[in-house]
Amino acid sequence: MKMKKSDIILLILILMIYIGVFSGVVQTASVEGVSMYPEFQNGFLTFYTSPKNISVGNIIIYKSTLGTYVIHRVIQINPQYNSYITQGVDPITNPIPDNRIGLEQPYGVPHQFVIGKVLEIHGIIFSIPYLGYISILFSLL
Repeated sequence: MKMKKSDIILLILILMIYIGVFSGVVQTASVEGVSMYPEFQNGFLTFYTSPKNISVGNIIIYKSTLGTYVIHRVIQINPQYNSYITQGVDPITNPIPDNRIGLEQPYGVPHQFVIGKVLEIHGIIFSIPYLGYISILFSLL
């Protein structure tokens, strides 16, 4: 049985994901909610790295003032406080920045509250639909 070129590419991609996750270079997070639609939908599994070199447009994971973890896009950097102002991309559920709705401080998310930066290579965000539901279900038990 001969493998197709697309099967080989998929196999290499899966292997790279496993190596990245098990080596600790890349970690995973499950998406809950619709604030990042269409980038992410509920139940997506996404990958993130350490929070280095964050710039406007990056998607970060941070611990909110409510104690929950949030995955949102950086819309502004506040160098005075070394913080980031974020907002979900869905204009219906997130019409205003997170610092105006109480998810983060008025001056933004302090850098030390940022857990990671979502893995993005040349504008492509790596995520797997539905696989995040497994983690979400286990967190409910």
